[in-house]
Amino acid sequence: MLDVVIIGGGPAGLAAAVYFARQKISFVVLTKNIGGQALLSTDVENYLGFHLLDGVKLVQQFKKHLADYQQAFALKEDEEVERVEKIQGGFRVVSTSGSFETKTILLACGATHRTLGIPGERELYGHGVSYCAACDAPLFKHKTLFIIGGGNSAMDAALLAEKYASEVHLVTVNAALQGDSVMKSKVTESLNIRIHVNKKTTRINGDTLVKSIELVDEKGESQVCATDGVIIEIGVQANSACVPFVGKDRGGQIMIDKFNATNVEGIWAAGDVTDIPQKQIAVAVGEGSKASLSIINYLQTHH
Repeated sequence: MLDVVIIGGGPAGLAAAVYFARQKISFVVLTKNIGGQALLSTDVENYLGFHLLDGVKLVQQFKKHLADYQQAFALKEDEEVERVEKIQGGFRVVSTSGSFETKTILLACGATHRTLGIPGERELYGHGVSYCAACDAPLFKHKTLFIIGGGNSAMDAALLAEKYASEVHLVTVNAALQGDSVMKSKVTESLNIRIHVNKKTTRINGDTLVKSIELVDEKGESQVCATDGVIIEIGVQANSACVPFVGKDRGGQIMIDKFNATNVEGIWAAGDVTDIPQKQIAVAVGEGSKASLSIINYLQTHH
């Protein structure tokens, strides 16, 4: 039986792997790909020690670091974890290639950005289309930016973006903004944020870069608006379905305490799959490190 199974190979899972490898703990990492959502970041400006790297290059640095410990554990890519089961003395993790029995689990399976599913969205991702205002808003300094969404995450994105963009447009399909009243007041009072209600985004246009966005109102009338970028903030979906018996919030995010422990003894979680509000690479690395220390302490005192 393994000491730990890490589910997910993003920043949180990889950070934990370094800690476990140094402790000579028996473990395996199961992941679809190394890097997770970090691979999708355009320019990473806020990761200490690595200034102005894109997500791919940052993940290459992660891999280089892990290479020093590769003999200490198995890193299994292209693995889809189907389910986690409770067994005597621990858990069984069933994946596409087999099953793994373990004393503890670290859930670092990340989250997936909800998409609009419109023409131009996928084609122009990384070329003016983004899903992370905190990551990419500074790239639109002195430019026009459209933010899609009407909830707290979209309003927060608009308030951040107005510090950089010369013109910010917030587009929602609803008749009014939804969410925190204080945030709504700040957005509506801003002289640099224009709010478009009852507007559906139907297309993003551009060749190599975003050039314009198409909106349709409740009457079916469309308009094309020039823009330098589009940030889509309509929420994320936590990749937590494989473990149905841990505590989750309404959005499927795994609820954790200050030690990253879930409500199930022997299972911890870290990174974007959890209910921490800050979905950032640097935060995920810290959370993965913190969770690993909690698991190491647990193994030393319980096994």
